[in-house]
Amino acid sequence: MYSVAVLTLPTSLPDTSVSVGTVVHRLRSEPLPPRAGVPVHLPQGRRPRMIKCSVDPAFAKLVITEPVVRITAGAHMGWRLHGNQMIGWLKGSKPYGKIVGLAETMADVLAEFPASALSGDSP
Repeated sequence: MYSVAVLTLPTSLPDTSVSVGTVVHRLRSEPLPPRAGVPVHLPQGRRPRMIKCSVDPAFAKLVITEPVVRITAGAHMGWRLHGNQMIGWLKGSKPYGKIVGLAETMADVLAEFPASALSGDSP
């Protein structure tokens, strides 16, 4: 069971995902965009274990920065870009306040993206 929040974005972005590994461990498969290639485990020894994947490696390099990874890890969450939506999740059934906090954290992640990424002008 997961708690989910969805934000509508100003433009469609390449399918991309970042998640704390333990949040999705019991799924037995990564919540990755279709046809996104092989998931990349962020540097060994990182705690918590983090996984990223994108259909556009250049876009991923632009937006999956150390601050984005820290925010995601600190919230113990996962998120995925899908078209013009950002979908975020937390493991377990959470109360309303935690889901609102998830949405606010997702907005914090988006705030770290360069303006060119959100305008659709990224490489």
